[in-house]
Amino acid sequence: MKRKKFLYWFSIVLGIFLIFSSGGNSSRADAASRADAASRADVASRADVASDAVDSAISAGLAEIAQKGPKIDAWDATCLVFGDRITDSQAQYAYESILKNNDFLSGGSQGLNGISDVSAVNGLVAIGKDPTNVNGKNLVANIVKDANNPASDYSIVNDLEALSTGSYGQASETARTSLTKKLIGMQDQKTGLWNGFDKVDYTARAILALSMNTNQPGVADALNTAVKAVINHFYQKNGGFADSSNTMYGAENAYNDVTMTNALASAGVNVYAPLKDKTDYIAPVQRVLDQHLVSAGNHAMLIQQATLALEQARFTRNGGKGSIFAFNQTDAAKYNVTVSHDAPATPVTPPTVTNNNVTVVNNPASSSSASSSSAATSTSSSSSVPISTPTVSGKPVKKASHRSIVYALTTVKLYRSSNFTKSNLTKTYKKRARINRPMFLVISQQTNKQGHAIYRVKDMNSGKTGYTLSGSKYFAHAYYSAKVTRIKVINPKGINEYGKVNLTSKKRHVKKNASLSVRKVVNYGLYNRMQLTNGRYITANKKLILATKIKKSSQNTRPSTPTATTTGTSTSTPPTNSGSTATTATTGTTTTTNNSPSATPTLPVALTNPVALTNPVALTNPVALTNPVALTNPVALTNPVTPSNDAKTITTTISIHADGATIASGSIKVSSGASAFDALQAFAQQQGLALTYKGSGATTYVTGINGYNAGPAGTMTGWLYSVNGTVPGSSMGAYTLKDGDSISMTYNK
Repeated sequence: MKRKKFLYWFSIVLGIFLIFSSGGNSSRADAASRADAASRADVASRADVASDAVDSAISAGLAEIAQKGPKIDAWDATCLVFGDRITDSQAQYAYESILKNNDFLSGGSQGLNGISDVSAVNGLVAIGKDPTNVNGKNLVANIVKDANNPASDYSIVNDLEALSTGSYGQASETARTSLTKKLIGMQDQKTGLWNGFDKVDYTARAILALSMNTNQPGVADALNTAVKAVINHFYQKNGGFADSSNTMYGAENAYNDVTMTNALASAGVNVYAPLKDKTDYIAPVQRVLDQHLVSAGNHAMLIQQATLALEQARFTRNGGKGSIFAFNQTDAAKYNVTVSHDAPATPVTPPTVTNNNVTVVNNPASSSSASSSSAATSTSSSSSVPISTPTVSGKPVKKASHRSIVYALTTVKLYRSSNFTKSNLTKTYKKRARINRPMFLVISQQTNKQGHAIYRVKDMNSGKTGYTLSGSKYFAHAYYSAKVTRIKVINPKGINEYGKVNLTSKKRHVKKNASLSVRKVVNYGLYNRMQLTNGRYITANKKLILATKIKKSSQNTRPSTPTATTTGTSTSTPPTNSGSTATTATTGTTTTTNNSPSATPTLPVALTNPVALTNPVALTNPVALTNPVALTNPVALTNPVTPSNDAKTITTTISIHADGATIASGSIKVSSGASAFDALQAFAQQQGLALTYKGSGATTYVTGINGYNAGPAGTMTGWLYSVNGTVPGSSMGAYTLKDGDSISMTYNK
């Protein structure tokens, strides 16, 4: 009996113990789970912060490099080119430095391990010089000569990197193939690393060189093996890299950190995130940032190499493939060599501007708007885009005025040359939502041989350059430049407020849908900022924010109460065979009889405020009015005139935007002396648009286009316009056009 009683109580006590033990374990497990989740969230948060911080660090590094003035060297120039900051004088300084410091070009032979050769070739290509002909000397041929009989293991890496910056002929390509094979053969099959006196540095350099030759046999496998080996043998919890097996060169150092970060990013690794799936590891980029390597006082070489590593990391994270030094593959720096400028950054206006809520100044190409065709049918071929030589006279390059950052409004196609053929098509960008629109740097504007108005652009994500159709149908300025007074955050991840205009000194994070009051838009080169009423700065990128209110202008916006009672309406009716136009009645209604799209531009038909002409033009082809309109309030014309085929005409381009889309764009011919409103009326007739308006002359006010109508007096809803990127100080009815002017109409809701 006692035994049974004992077992009974023992089982009860044991059960209670197990219950509490299980609960405790569950509690600890739950706490551990929460801690693990919090840690992961913190890591993710740090990764998010790194994106903004990298941009700021790159800007800081470029600023330090720019201060070197005449002492700028080849690597400095490469940094500036990738950062879109180089000027013609800086390119000249770099060129002179290369001539002086490269062993072969200065009159000697190849230097130690080819170090000066790889820097010289990178610098020359970056500033647009041909390394096969530098003052009559062929630097590439000298490198090929050494590559056929490498002086050392390091020479193999440096020679391969130098020759992989471009295509320099059969001898160079043969040498590249040979060097790639040798470098793969030198990889330790047991560890997957390269065994130099400093394994971290040498392995990083090998990975970088191979990432420029991924089309060579065996490279992909070698890179995969090497990346895994680096993570297993060198990667530290703090995000740095060290070799515990080497007592002399094994400790972590900043140079190895930036070199390996650069190399891994070149190989396609996301160095913004920890390389091991453990919560206590830090991303390599974060380690570089934590070391403040681009700060003033650091060694010049460390600043430039850290800047290059961060530029490579950003390039890869934004979708770029391979090393930024593989110029002929990534086009990561070609875009800059023809458009450098010495003058400080000036406000840059875009080719054309579309904005959901405000009219923003624009600067379209003067030739014409883009053709609606996305590709030409010509079958002629063209070579790849050449690298141009920068001007180094110390004077600003004229083409710099066209530089701006735009985003694609619809599907656009990128061609490797200005000859738009199917064989030259390199990429098609599908139409995307606003926050995901691809962004491009406009390098230049021109008309190709097929007669299309085109841009030469650089993809801001991949670094790829090429040619595409231009015009408001395809692109809009990606940064606000108007007098915005209030914005709404549309980026799903929100935005940050900063204490400085270069977006450093973070103050707070602002979530999506937050509304902020803006004091002014601040020009910051190509990347405008907004200063808030609290004095802080935010980005002006339209992909991240949406302007909801702008300052009223005394004359270029709709008056609260129109001062004239004259109103007008354009209605659409089938065109006649003769293509004739109707008259205008100043009493209130204007009817156009040719509001269908036509290949032949027509003249404006409504003269609501006729101008006296001192030299009347004879009518050679008078138009018969089948249904003349009675004038209830006829206006006496001193020298009445009707447009004729002999009258002098001018050409203007017009683009009309609403709700982030382009309603219509194209060119129209109007009589010399016509107003912007005259052109709009003619364009509406040509395109079949429903146009309503009030007033005449200086009081003309557009009340609606295709159903997008102005709101009640006192609201900001309505149509705003600009001409050649400037908001005129008068209404459309009072602005006299010049030949080649471009009008942009934007609906503000």
